[in-house]
Amino acid sequence: MKNWHQIHEQSAGKTRLELLWIVYKIFGIKFLKFILWFVCLFIVPFAKPARNATKRYTKILNAYQKSHKLQQTKISPLSHIYTFACSIMDKMAANCDKHQKIKFAIHKNKDWTQFQKYINSNTGMFLICSHLGNIECLSAFEDGKKKKMHAFMQVSQNSTFHAFMMRHNIATNTTIYPTENIDISVAGKMYDNLQNGDLVMMAGDRTSATNSNKFETVSFLDKNCRFPIGTFKFAKSMSHPIFAICVMNIGGEKYKIYVKEIQDKSVPDIIKKYAQFLEKLILTYPKQWFNFFDFFVSGQD
Repeated sequence: MKNWHQIHEQSAGKTRLELLWIVYKIFGIKFLKFILWFVCLFIVPFAKPARNATKRYTKILNAYQKSHKLQQTKISPLSHIYTFACSIMDKMAANCDKHQKIKFAIHKNKDWTQFQKYINSNTGMFLICSHLGNIECLSAFEDGKKKKMHAFMQVSQNSTFHAFMMRHNIATNTTIYPTENIDISVAGKMYDNLQNGDLVMMAGDRTSATNSNKFETVSFLDKNCRFPIGTFKFAKSMSHPIFAICVMNIGGEKYKIYVKEIQDKSVPDIIKKYAQFLEKLILTYPKQWFNFFDFFVSGQD
C-alpha cells in the first residue's frame, strides 16, 4: 500500500469543489451533507486504497478493543469515507463562510486550564495536531483573546483543495506554511512568532515526505507505528510549551476541543505521550481517524 504522500487527491477537482460550494451557499450545509451520501456511494467503489486502509484499521482497532475487553466498533468503508467527506464540508464552512457558526465544546481538565493560562498571559505555544478529528475547524473557535496561528501543511499533496481554501478563506488569523520549505530561516521566524505569543501548529502523525526514514516506532493500538521525529524535534527546539490538540466532531456542526500538555525532556518520550493522547481519543471517536493509508507497520496483521 502507498504511503500518504504518494496518494493523490480523489474527487477533488476545482470544478467539483466550486460546484459543492455553490450548493452549500444556496441550500446550506445540512442539505449538502445529505447529497454527499449519494456522492460517496458512487466514489467508494473506485477508492480501493481508502477501502483497504479502512478495513485494515478496523481490523486492528477491533483486535485492540477485544484484547482490552472493550466494545468493538463496526466501521464500513462507506461510513468512514462519508464521515471524512462531511469533515471537509465543515472545514469549508469554518474557514470560508463568515455566516456559518461552528459550535464548540471544551474538554475541561488541568491541561485546558493551563492552556488558558498561557493564552491569557500571551505565552506562545507549539501545538501538535493530527489527522484524527478536524483540526482545521479550530480557526472558527473564538474564546476571548484571538491568537495568531502559524500552521504547517504538505501543500503539494492536496494542492487542489488547498487552492480552493485560499480562494475563499476568511480565517485572517491563520497563516499556512508548506512543510516542503522548512529551513533555518523559517525556524527562526517561528521562534519569533512564539515569542510574540502566537501559536505554531504542525501534524505529528505522518512521516516526512522528504525524510521518510526519520521516525520513531511507537506502540499504537498494540501495533508498531511510525511517527515523524522532525515535528517533535522542531517543537522541542522552540523552547515553548508543547500541547497535543484534537478537535472532534460530537454531532452535526458541533466540535469538542481536547488538549494535552507534554512536558517530557526527550523527543521519544514526547512522541509516546502524543501517541497515548491519540490512542485514548481514537477509542471514543473511532470513525474520525482520517489516515487513509497504511499507517500501521506492515506484517502485523
